[in-house]
Amino acid sequence: MKNIVGDLFKQKCDAIVITTNGFVKANGANVMGMGCAKTARDMVDGVDKILGHCIKTHGNNVNLILANPGRIALVSFPVKPVSLPYNENKIVRHMRKKITNGTIPGWACIADVDIIRRSAHQLVEMADSMGWTNVVLPRPGCGAGELSYDDIEPILQEILDDRFSVITFK
Repeated sequence: MKNIVGDLFKQKCDAIVITTNGFVKANGANVMGMGCAKTARDMVDGVDKILGHCIKTHGNNVNLILANPGRIALVSFPVKPVSLPYNENKIVRHMRKKITNGTIPGWACIADVDIIRRSAHQLVEMADSMGWTNVVLPRPGCGAGELSYDDIEPILQEILDDRFSVITFK
C-alpha cells in the first residue's frame, strides 16, 4: 500500500473508492453528505440512488457503483453502519446535540474500525476479481468519520497490497 497526496477524482487508476455509510433514505438514496461521497454525488447524477439500491440489494458492503468498459470504476467502501442504538460516544461531534436518543443513523455515526477492516478485505477481493492493478481510496473513516489515520493505517497496511494507494487530499 502506498500513501499519496492529491485529488482523489483526478487520479489515473482502475478504480476510485469512496467512503460511505449504510443508511438509505426513504426515497432509496444513500446519504452522501460529506467528503468524497458528497463530491461523487455532486459529480455523478443519481449516484446516491444507485448506491442506495446496491446497499438494499447487497448490504452495507463494498459495492461496485459504476463500471463502464475503458472508464474508471467507482466503488463504495463502508466505514459506518446502517444505524446504531443511541450511544453519545458513537455520534460525530457536530450531531451530538441534535441526536439525543433513539437510533443513530449511519451517516451520524463515528466510523467503525471493524467495518473498515471488513471493507478493506472486500476491496482486495473485488480488485482480484476485476483484475485491477491501481486502486485509489481516501483515508477511510478519517474525515467525517472522526478517526485518526495513525490508528487506521496499520490495519490497511496489513490488508492492502501495492495495488492500492491511500490518498490525502491536497
